[in-house]
Amino acid sequence: MGANRIYITGANGRLGRAVLALMPHAMPLVRNKSGLKNEIAVDFADATALAKTLADASAVIHIAGSVRTYNKAELWKSNYELTKRIADAAPKNARIVFAGSISVYGKRLAKKPADENATVQPDSDYARSKYEAERAVSSRANFVILRIGTIYGPFEDYRMILERIKKGKMPVIGDGSNAIPFVHVDDVAALFPATLKAKPGVYNVVGEPITQKEVYAAAAKALGVEPPEKRVSYFLANASAWLGEKKAMLTGAKPKITCEHVAVLYFDRPFDCGKAKKELGFSPRKTAEGITQVAKELSG
Repeated sequence: MGANRIYITGANGRLGRAVLALMPHAMPLVRNKSGLKNEIAVDFADATALAKTLADASAVIHIAGSVRTYNKAELWKSNYELTKRIADAAPKNARIVFAGSISVYGKRLAKKPADENATVQPDSDYARSKYEAERAVSSRANFVILRIGTIYGPFEDYRMILERIKKGKMPVIGDGSNAIPFVHVDDVAALFPATLKAKPGVYNVVGEPITQKEVYAAAAKALGVEPPEKRVSYFLANASAWLGEKKAMLTGAKPKITCEHVAVLYFDRPFDCGKAKKELGFSPRKTAEGITQVAKELSG
């Protein structure tokens, strides 16, 4: 194998595909062959095989993980255990770039807007799995952790939300004045090349501030309908999502909305991304414009 290779996990996912498009020479690590260029199938559970595969790595971009926020066992296995195995298997001096989550700050921020020095207080199974993964990565000297907001883009599961807005069935949770930590998938992907040469550390990655009501207003305008006016309490929205999660665990079906989705929409979580802008060149698009673009793409 050649020297100083860059490896990437999760290259078949939404963010991974966007990153790979910008870094075509990165070597995708996959569990099973999927047709990606230069992909390498590896048994992630085999520490010896994983270490052998990564022996010539100058960097490992680790994006793979689970967002099934209602499945605690899967979250722990896919987010923490996998990350730790990769961190342990990579060469000592290799850089690890980890796609983390702003969920580690918790739903009720200790500081607003929260910068990288704000208190970390993970308060869900998903947040805890991502925080423990962070700890595994930061035990190394050469690492970059991106604490990424809720990624949006022209993805199929957003089509369902747009349909609800179009039919007047999408409620505002609470009064709608809370800041939602959205960030466009392409704006996140654009950061990864810079992480290979950036200072080691943690970086918040969230788009320009936008409220829940502003998100709906931008989408509704793009769809040519009135924005949602109906309101529902957080308690009722969360209870409905909880019931949906329990049904999903029993049937294996994907819930339409999860408790984590409800939390993202309801809690006021503004973030300071000044460090990423200064040191990584982070330049997110205006979120309302991004939402408008996605709504037009999915409804076209």
